[in-house]
Amino acid sequence: MKAKIFLLLVILTSFANAQEKSCANKEKQLAQYLIDNENNKALDLWNEAKVSCPDFSENLYKLGNRILQYQIEIADAKDKESKVKDLLQFFNQYDKYFPANKNGNYEKRAIALYTYNVGTPQEVFSYLDRAFDKEKETFANSQAIYNYFELYFSKFKASKTEMSNETLLDKYCAVNALIAANSSKYPTKKEEYHRVELGIDLLMKDILAKDNIVAYTQKKLELNSVDTSWLEPVARVLSVKCKNQPLFETVASKLDKINPTSVSAYYLATYYLNTGDQEKAIELFKKSAELAPTKLEKATTYYSIASILASNDKATSQKMVLSALENNPSNGRYYIFLANLYANSVQECGANTIEKNAIYKLASNTVLKSIEVEPRLKSTAEAMSAEYLKRMIFDDHSKEKSATIGCWIQQTVQF
Repeated sequence: MKAKIFLLLVILTSFANAQEKSCANKEKQLAQYLIDNENNKALDLWNEAKVSCPDFSENLYKLGNRILQYQIEIADAKDKESKVKDLLQFFNQYDKYFPANKNGNYEKRAIALYTYNVGTPQEVFSYLDRAFDKEKETFANSQAIYNYFELYFSKFKASKTEMSNETLLDKYCAVNALIAANSSKYPTKKEEYHRVELGIDLLMKDILAKDNIVAYTQKKLELNSVDTSWLEPVARVLSVKCKNQPLFETVASKLDKINPTSVSAYYLATYYLNTGDQEKAIELFKKSAELAPTKLEKATTYYSIASILASNDKATSQKMVLSALENNPSNGRYYIFLANLYANSVQECGANTIEKNAIYKLASNTVLKSIEVEPRLKSTAEAMSAEYLKRMIFDDHSKEKSATIGCWIQQTVQF
């Protein structure tokens, strides 16, 4: 009896090993078919593999995904729907055998339905809603995120008695938190996510009225006082609607205390700037620039500081725009700003005619640098340069070859 059992185990083990080897060969052959663009052979082999090797490897499903996606793309219009449904069945099998996968299959189902105009808006929403609830860490397609909120907003408008403004604002905050997380995770797509953010704000323009957002914030603040995923989107709205209100400072301060970032510092700076404490605002803007994760963001913040100080602290304004240039040397508008800063300082820093001429010449030289980094600014820069040079006064000092400008400028200019 023991011998029979042993023989059976040997047979089963041999069969399992043979099956595993067969599945490995199928996976390898599928990959090769895709490399060789043997798409029909790949489809036939996939149809065989999904039956004989359903739980062999997740990579097999990734290959299958490519095969089925291609079949949709090449299908005639009349066959698109059936091919999309094949893909949906594929995702069902994928999730069944690899339930812990990170492929974002609910999102991919919705994208397939939406892209090929198959199914109803409710079906698309259902998959996106499950992606948002169950696969948030992989829910990253900017168009899908926008479609999700747009469909949610449509449900709100269609059933206003069943969904309150508060419920809608809760979803708005949660979706914005997802956008912020994705912007950090995928910095090259930051502009995409920003457009989604703006699109959602446009949908919500009436709901985001000052009275609504203040009432919502006051009601929910205690419950969410340490939840940065709620505090950040609320602070963003308040920074536009209530930028000089104590409630904005409260939310921004809580956010900055829990998770100090360039964003939280910028919000606080905005509050102090709008309540008249420029010194505190500048301090926080500088903190925001220092914490900014990218050079482009640093440059933008330094330029904001320079703009604020252009009329009453030109020395610091110059320093800030030079910091902006250091972080983003390809922005020609920074040179235009700096040139204007010099030209507007003639009375302040020009002790005599030659020094005034030197300042205008410096402004001309500076504005022309913008063309080197942004040729599209050529006509603007040349017109500004001509205007600066036209203001120079020629007298007995005109033969001077150079002049040193003191004041905050501290430069020697060659004529």
